[in-house]
Amino acid sequence: MSNRVGLRQLRAFHAVMMGGSLTAASERLNLSQPTISKQLTALENALQIKLFDRRSGTPVSPTPNGVEFFKAIEATISGLDNLGAIARDIAGHGRRRIRIAATPPVLNSLPFTSGLSRFTLKNPDIQIALEARSRVEIEDWAARQEIDLAFALLPSSNSALLAEPLLDTRAVAVMHRDHPLAGKPMISPADLTGQRLILPSRQLLRSRIDTILEREGHQIAADIESSSANTCCRLALAGAGVAICDPFSPTAYPTEDLVVRNWEPAVRLTYGVIRHKGSEQEPTTQSLLAIMRCALGNFALPLSG
Repeated sequence: MSNRVGLRQLRAFHAVMMGGSLTAASERLNLSQPTISKQLTALENALQIKLFDRRSGTPVSPTPNGVEFFKAIEATISGLDNLGAIARDIAGHGRRRIRIAATPPVLNSLPFTSGLSRFTLKNPDIQIALEARSRVEIEDWAARQEIDLAFALLPSSNSALLAEPLLDTRAVAVMHRDHPLAGKPMISPADLTGQRLILPSRQLLRSRIDTILEREGHQIAADIESSSANTCCRLALAGAGVAICDPFSPTAYPTEDLVVRNWEPAVRLTYGVIRHKGSEQEPTTQSLLAIMRCALGNFALPLSG
């Protein structure tokens, strides 16, 4: 090797391999794509082997050497990512600790926080570690058994994981109470003519919205896009337009100024719990799961009166 291999280079390589693209790695590490590309080049120079095929206009793809190198370092990088949890376990002096991950809309929602609060009141000696993660990260963490339970939009395509549906619901339309459409009980694409539309980006929900609109023959474009459903709701509350989002995010705004309406055509959503097939469910984890089944399973659309 001509140069020393750096941890940042290894993390960039690991992120590209896990995400399948420079874009996914950029989002995962919160770095620009040029920075990721420079790290990969530096790693290849240090190792003196070619890890990726880079052809203009096509996604990066690992070479056979790249695949073998990934197999060699994957466990090491995953272990480094878990150092914080190990340290917290040591600091906890042996207390039982349940590691939970959830997508931000679920994690910040009223039913999730209410259910978790009930569990902690009944089990004051249990430590809870919460992680707000993207759906892709949740599957990665669950597959590596770095979390005990995860709550997210289903389905899961990872064969190493179990996915249990907890709630069948649908997307909603949200807006400020003074919006011209606030008086309608249901919002459809035809209502949006001349109105500003706010949509989530880079989410499974957005993919489903687009698929159903295309199937129904509707062509509408977003005026504002955000990777955060919470931001979509906040923008709607500020009067920036009508947001189409999951039904959990509006519950973070218990105010009459935010109006929630049915959205047609219906975008069906199934939320559930994800865990590793080989994980042992201790009684405390089973108790938590039972409470969350009730909290999420009884959730009703937060439609405004």
